[in-house]
Amino acid sequence: MKSRFLVLCIALCGFALSSFAQIDVNITLVQFATGFDKPIGLEHAGDERLFVIEKDGVIRILMPNGSINSTPFLDMQTLTSTGGVNSEQGLLGLTFHPDYTTNGYFYVNYTMVNGDTRISRFTVSANPDVADATSRLDILTVDQPYGNHNGGCLKFGPDGYLYIGMGDGGSGEDPLNNGQSMDELLGKILRIDVNVGALYGIPADNPFIGASTDTLPEIWASGIRNPWRFSFDRETGDLWIGDVGQYAWEEVDFQSVDSPGGENYGWNCYEGNHVGFGGGCPPMSSFVAPVTEYSHASSACSVTGGYVYRGTAYPNLYGKYFFCDYCNGKFYSLERNDADEWVRFDVASTGSGWTSFGEDNAGEIYVVNQSDGKIYSLTDPCSTNEASINQDGNTLTATQGVSYQWYLNGEAIPGASTQEFLVIESGLYSVLVIFSGSCTDFSDPIQVTVSGLGENDLISTRFNSNPIRQELQVVFGTDIRGIVNLILNDLSGKLIMEEQVFVQNGLVHNMDASTWATGNYVLSIRSEDEVLNLGFVKQ
Repeated sequence: MKSRFLVLCIALCGFALSSFAQIDVNITLVQFATGFDKPIGLEHAGDERLFVIEKDGVIRILMPNGSINSTPFLDMQTLTSTGGVNSEQGLLGLTFHPDYTTNGYFYVNYTMVNGDTRISRFTVSANPDVADATSRLDILTVDQPYGNHNGGCLKFGPDGYLYIGMGDGGSGEDPLNNGQSMDELLGKILRIDVNVGALYGIPADNPFIGASTDTLPEIWASGIRNPWRFSFDRETGDLWIGDVGQYAWEEVDFQSVDSPGGENYGWNCYEGNHVGFGGGCPPMSSFVAPVTEYSHASSACSVTGGYVYRGTAYPNLYGKYFFCDYCNGKFYSLERNDADEWVRFDVASTGSGWTSFGEDNAGEIYVVNQSDGKIYSLTDPCSTNEASINQDGNTLTATQGVSYQWYLNGEAIPGASTQEFLVIESGLYSVLVIFSGSCTDFSDPIQVTVSGLGENDLISTRFNSNPIRQELQVVFGTDIRGIVNLILNDLSGKLIMEEQVFVQNGLVHNMDASTWATGNYVLSIRSEDEVLNLGFVKQ
């Protein structure tokens, strides 16, 4: 896939970039639909429709043109407790059975009127845009000791099993130690098989089957505080968990698709990578550390887990995991670099209220904002900017842009910052083009073999003055073009400095001589095929 990037301003202001380095993107959020009442989730059912969860207990259908069906898909307000304006209760999760097109099953995670969590299955009616409200089958009920940290996320994994995110049950600091108690479903990720038994069965390879009589077999992972939103990478099957923190740290956890389960992510012994609130805890090395964490500085407060982008509209975004913070509106991308290290980038800064990410059937990503009742599409504002190289003999010309940086074999060529570049050395060439609006793009590399270039005539090179005091000015002839090495020695042969310069258009190159001792020097000027030695005096 072609490497195309949008770099942040900091990268545009002096960083040395390599064509083989990983440079992240910025994103733009574009309004797609409006008119929802406290939307907190978005799912698809394998077709072009989107299903939006409203916290008070309504599921609405959002059409591809941005319109909302007037009739709700499902209204379960009478079954749902919302717990007030700022409560974490309500209709919290929705997912569709992998065989939804044939069986019509979908599952919801909601807070009952009495405050407990319930997972229920419904069936679509003969009308594909309306569920059968009478078809409810209650799959699982979990007592909630407090009114917060209810989790809420539901997803079918690539294995066909249903994964359920359960928070630690609430209050602060997990006073009941649910995160580390294996006889409790709270503070866990659960994994069940909804295709067997009257309600569900336990997959035969769940990690704690037969572990002990006190360990519940539904548990897939433990040490979770509040896994508000998690997702599976539709291409790899990897699991990404946004686990909401307590006072100071937010974290994202990662589980590879080939994991046998059983991970313990550390809560309440640890908040992120930092000592938490549980007593008698083993060292952090005993737990699975988050792949990234961020502090509550800059008004952050609650991570909203997202998705790995697997759509086709924005190739720059492909393979990156996007998530954000509910309070300060900062959006991030996360991925592994070439050294197999997790790298996080700031990619946008917006207002607050971002409750959830969602995918459509094609893998495009949407973001839900509870505060303004709107759905936004996640886009790449630089998707139309594409760098390319036109070759005419030894002359390379880049796509029109604002500024340029040429590369040879992955290394930036000093001074090579014009649209047109004369090649004097065979190798693999690419160019970074900076477009308007801070958009940038790396071209595909091309192999260039130098032919018929001729020799540079270094004899025309001179000093602007000799002797010198604070500065040495090297004046190159107009017939010299390409990379030139400058090597400075004193008369004893001691190396003072060396540098590489790209010369064109009669360049005058200034060298700072303020720190050189007084005396006699020799500057060796070397091109690919010629050497010129010039002496001067520093006074």
